[in-house]
Amino acid sequence: MTLGERLSQTASAHPRRVAVVFEGRRYRYKEINDMAGALATGLASLGLKPGCTAAILLPNCPEFPVAFFGIVKAGAAAVPLNTFLTATEIDYILEDSGAEALIYDPAFKDRVSELKHAPKLLISVGEASDGAVSFRELIDKHRGINISPSPPSPPVKGGEINGPGGTPRNDDHSGSRDDEPAAIFYTSGTTGYPKGAVLTHGNLLSDADACTAMFKLTRKDRFLLFLPMFHSFSFLVCLLLPFTLGARVIVLPFVKPFSKVVKAVVFGRATFFVAIPAVYNLLSMKKFPKLILRLLALRLCVSGAAPLSRETLDRFAVNYPFPLIEGYGLTEASPVVSCNPIDRERKPGSAGLPLPGVQVRAVDEDGRPLPSGSVGELTVKGPNVMKGYHGNEDATREAIVDGWLHTGDMGYLDEDGYIFIVDRKKDLILVHGMNVYPREVEEALYKHPAVKDAAVIGVTDPHHGEVPKAFITVMEGASPTEKDIKEYLRGRLASYKVPRQVEFVDSLPMTPTGKVLKRRLKEN
Repeated sequence: MTLGERLSQTASAHPRRVAVVFEGRRYRYKEINDMAGALATGLASLGLKPGCTAAILLPNCPEFPVAFFGIVKAGAAAVPLNTFLTATEIDYILEDSGAEALIYDPAFKDRVSELKHAPKLLISVGEASDGAVSFRELIDKHRGINISPSPPSPPVKGGEINGPGGTPRNDDHSGSRDDEPAAIFYTSGTTGYPKGAVLTHGNLLSDADACTAMFKLTRKDRFLLFLPMFHSFSFLVCLLLPFTLGARVIVLPFVKPFSKVVKAVVFGRATFFVAIPAVYNLLSMKKFPKLILRLLALRLCVSGAAPLSRETLDRFAVNYPFPLIEGYGLTEASPVVSCNPIDRERKPGSAGLPLPGVQVRAVDEDGRPLPSGSVGELTVKGPNVMKGYHGNEDATREAIVDGWLHTGDMGYLDEDGYIFIVDRKKDLILVHGMNVYPREVEEALYKHPAVKDAAVIGVTDPHHGEVPKAFITVMEGASPTEKDIKEYLRGRLASYKVPRQVEFVDSLPMTPTGKVLKRRLKEN
């Protein structure tokens, strides 16, 4: 079954059930499904063929799920774009993915106008302008006209979405429709360039269904979605998962002020709350009146996208009557790998147990499985593991070995199979759950005329969890300030990638071979 078929199935079984609540308006499943079907027909009429890719540059709004399901119903793969990225960063993803269409919000039209690799087919959710087609008019024009996408055409240069060499990686589903790419989520790479994780219909549906079983969710649950929809974690858990059930999603366009989130939980009668550690850290330090807590319908809170501190977990348990569950995942695994069970022992500091159908093991440097309690690189195997990195055979072969996804995270499994994350093998920095790789920031720093050498590490921040910090040596005679460096980077990197701290040093600690000893920088 494809994602589009699952939505149609949900809409057929529960046409009047509310799918999305947004700014006071309710969108029912039949309405969402009808709009997605009309959009699929419209996209096909404009030349988007099965097997192609189409990008989405939208904030949290009802048009996002319509755009996503419209694209996959047309037989194409969706490329959700991080709305915090600059035009240069978006440009790279559009070129690398071979996107043939871009659905965007007018709020981003300035960035769209700066693109060098903008697709020929531009679709605006506002009024049609500057050569863009109107999203609403396209849907209205094709309402009631359905298409049945044929199997994907052979991939063309620059637009291949069938994985490295066009060959499916999952032999169990080779040739089946659930093995067709549904989405490509771009995640930063150690080389400084993002890589597109190709997730199939089967990948995403298996992860959604496994999470449903693990969290014991039903269509009566009400999800609060305030994290960005473009993020693989919130997309799967707060949008795709409820859509497979026929549950309600309360969508907020912005996180700030946080009082809006609290009001939505109370008045929206949310039962399932998903957030990142920074949000739970904030909540754990607040004490709400007992009357307010009694009014809440919440039964479960889930933390993901970054590690949750033991201190936050303990404070939350004291102040709130409902459980806070920590999980673990990565985009390449669709993205949820594990979570603490709600009906069994929950071990503080643990990322819980693997989802049903998912295997996790720790291995040594040679890829050999380690016994319980031994720290090694965590590897994952299951129907949720990506098909591969889009157009990048070398990276795919390095990441997936004999069907096992190498996560780059160091950890161990205890005697009961619970996963504990110890550290990250790579230099990834998680800022509010979004990936920042130091190399990408360092490359931008090196372009500054006053920068001689640079190194970026992640440091703990009481408000943001983890933030980038830059250590810089300068050219002789140059005297840039911290403000100069930050302003320079803001025009070249997304805001969350810009170092919160900049320290000028006389020299960087180096190995004999000229590699920066970042461990020494973290010790200082």
